[in-house]
Amino acid sequence: MFKKGIPKNLPQLSAPYNYIVDKLDNENIDHEFVEIDPNELNASQAFTYSDQVANVNLDDENPIWLDNEQNVLDGNHRFVLALNTNKKIKAIKLNLNKDVACRILNKIQDIYEYEQSQNMEEIVSNDVINSNNEKDSGISHTEFLSTLEEDNLDIQNENPTLNQQTLIGYRKDPIKDNSIIGNFFMLKQNDGYDKYEIEFDNLLDTDSLGIVYKDSQQPIDILAKIWFPNINFEKISEKNNIPSINLKNKAISIMAKKKGYDGIKYGDKILQGLK
Repeated sequence: MFKKGIPKNLPQLSAPYNYIVDKLDNENIDHEFVEIDPNELNASQAFTYSDQVANVNLDDENPIWLDNEQNVLDGNHRFVLALNTNKKIKAIKLNLNKDVACRILNKIQDIYEYEQSQNMEEIVSNDVINSNNEKDSGISHTEFLSTLEEDNLDIQNENPTLNQQTLIGYRKDPIKDNSIIGNFFMLKQNDGYDKYEIEFDNLLDTDSLGIVYKDSQQPIDILAKIWFPNINFEKISEKNNIPSINLKNKAISIMAKKKGYDGIKYGDKILQGLK
């Protein structure tokens, strides 16, 4: 069977059922889990035969969705398979009429899709950050130190109190052993990222500096402004035709090592290993 045409207001749910249930609970929307004879249900759309029906799963993780009159709102293929095989089917029944139930489920699906898009944007953004951070500044170590010293930057060791920690980080690219700027990790797990357990002898947690990162802010930019208030990275960038983010990465790495740190934790998103 396949859908000949989906009525305009019927939801097409891709959100996991437990996500939807959580949203229903949060909004105090009455619903119940049921196991029901498919012959007791009402189809909300026309269908004809298709091989797609044989590939669906009739299990606890894939319930169909019903309104209070047992109209099938989502899960048409599963409904048809249950009819063909004469098997009871798992369902979640909203104690609402069809129009209201559809509106609620469509709203939850919209929220899910928005959150997924936001997560993807964050992953893409973090990939861009990691890509930039993997690049050297393009200026030799000695020349770069000289550039900073020209601006009377004091980078003396502050002998900080040691902050030993072991953290889990996630990274897509292989570890670079000799990178001047170290290696960057995500603190949240993402598909396709390898997991690393990293031991720090002295980690700088930027939370201790009172930094609160907004979604639109690059953590590197914020720390660079705090540590190098008198350095015009954009001017150096323009002069040497080098991205300013690469210059900031290198400056921060040099400063952190001078201060005795072997890593930096930027809020709850990014971790920089300097070993």
